[in-house]
Amino acid sequence: MSEFEYSRHEKRNPKHADLIAFWSPGLQIYAISRLMNYSFAYYCDYYEISKETYDRFEEPDFDPPLGRLLFSEAPVGRRETAENAALRKKFYGKE
Repeated sequence: MSEFEYSRHEKRNPKHADLIAFWSPGLQIYAISRLMNYSFAYYCDYYEISKETYDRFEEPDFDPPLGRLLFSEAPVGRRETAENAALRKKFYGKE
């Protein structure tokens, strides 16, 4: 594995334990990972967020809006577009 950093400055939202906000060096955007459950497996969906959402993310009553879906790690059921695939590669530093 390369020394590429997937994320920096992670924050957890006290209202939603399944959400983590972070800065993505590869994509050069703020993003949220949302932990999802699929039968016996867990995976994450990744969404773009604004800097304002990132800045407010740890406020106790803040309900963060999810932006556009960047990509999903879902094992089945999601059709990935070419844009989603390109964003995933860039996120993981494989581009």
